[in-house]
Amino acid sequence: MERIAPERVFVEVNPMVTEITGYRVDQEYVDPNNLVQFAGVSEGLLSRAGRTIKAAASLEKAAMNFADEPNPLMILKSTGATLPKDRVANLLTSFGNARRNKKSTAFLNADVSLEQAGFDPKAIQLNEARMYVSLELARACGLPAYFADAQPTTFTYSNALDKRRDLIDFAFRSTMSVIEQRLSFQDFISQGTECKFDIDDFLRGNPLERAQVYKILNEIGAMSVEEIREEEDMLL
Repeated sequence: MERIAPERVFVEVNPMVTEITGYRVDQEYVDPNNLVQFAGVSEGLLSRAGRTIKAAASLEKAAMNFADEPNPLMILKSTGATLPKDRVANLLTSFGNARRNKKSTAFLNADVSLEQAGFDPKAIQLNEARMYVSLELARACGLPAYFADAQPTTFTYSNALDKRRDLIDFAFRSTMSVIEQRLSFQDFISQGTECKFDIDDFLRGNPLERAQVYKILNEIGAMSVEEIREEEDMLL
């Protein structure tokens, strides 16, 4: 199987526009039986959170600018006669190179003065703004914020499984259901067969919890010792 980008696919319909009769991929006809389409569960992340994504990109660019130029915006101002363009260019180049080389002390001639403008990252709360955008993007994706480090949380061995369940239930379940249902159609697999995600290992409890469950299942006759050993990969 190969994923086909949606923008490469064109749909052909009947004259009444009630049925899909075929598909074209890069303008070439494709047998409908050879292309599996998964219906979206929303209008799409770019439509729903496009402005937030643009804000995140702008904040990342601002952070990069502050990383390259950690000091606030600096202006070199002539205190005397107007300097020629070539001298101004050389002065700015040498001054910028010196700052990027971590030289915090600068020497200027009497005909040039230094002024500062703008704000530093702390003053404009750049870090807080990036954290807020991360939180908004997590919400747009239906992702629990602590998985994107957008919200303080404490992971422990005992609650890690609950966090994983939250990730499945709140972020992935709707998309997983669409994939499972579509791949369970008879045009894809045989009748009477269902396609399901295997998330047992992902939601696997700690050894004590598993032992307690196995004990109960064994006592009621639902699982044998051999089946338990196989489930735990203990067979030789």
